[in-house]
Amino acid sequence: MARIDPYQALFMDMDGVIYLDREPIPGAVEFVNAARAAGKRLLFLTNNSRLSRRQYRDKLSGMGVKVTEEEILTSATATADFIAENYDTEGKSVYVIGGWGLEEELGRTGLALLEGEEGRKADFVVVGWDTELTYDKLRIACLALYGGAVFVGTNADATFPAPDGLWPGAGSILAALEKAAGREALVVGKPNPYMLEMALGRAGSRADATLMIGDRLETDVLGGWRAGLDTCLVLTGVARREDLEGFSPRPDMVVDSLRELL
Repeated sequence: MARIDPYQALFMDMDGVIYLDREPIPGAVEFVNAARAAGKRLLFLTNNSRLSRRQYRDKLSGMGVKVTEEEILTSATATADFIAENYDTEGKSVYVIGGWGLEEELGRTGLALLEGEEGRKADFVVVGWDTELTYDKLRIACLALYGGAVFVGTNADATFPAPDGLWPGAGSILAALEKAAGREALVVGKPNPYMLEMALGRAGSRADATLMIGDRLETDVLGGWRAGLDTCLVLTGVARREDLEGFSPRPDMVVDSLRELL
């Protein structure tokens, strides 16, 4: 019996699970296609806010994984929904450190996106992964935060798994601003249960019938556990087997490759 048989739905992280930057991880595409053929509901859940859902769809399709935009949930999507649900955005503005995907999602909230020096007046500062980060962006965001802006982070992942090793992630940018502004950001992405509960609603699945598959203990495993999901750690991304020592909660499964779940 395949280890995924008891589950109706599978939530899958992407970076470090499906691919490393632009390179598919061996066995990942085979696993996704086999899971879909077995009738599993799939949702691709990423803390990476840099790309839009359309761009992620195209990236996965280019690797042989056929997926719709509705099957993709990013921390940018969750962050935009969280802000829209919990804050009055009418007539308000936002300064964004992050990629196109984050700006596109925040555009749905009605917030006006400020650029350059205008960002110092922003009502919200939202931070994601920005591969074009500059000192000026940090300076402007810091001034807006000292001016009282609401401080939101898409995720706190310190690193990003790439084919040549670990790069600085959104959490590293967030940490610099938190230190400079003397304030902590409200982080919406995993391990915040909000994003997992949002995913359950989209998939139409129960927590006890859903498996969260990821490569990070502090986001995928912890977030899944907080939302009541079983969890699987796959050792193709950030976490290593030795990282399990002393970590709580323990994942329900640990595999070297997604192939082991078939």
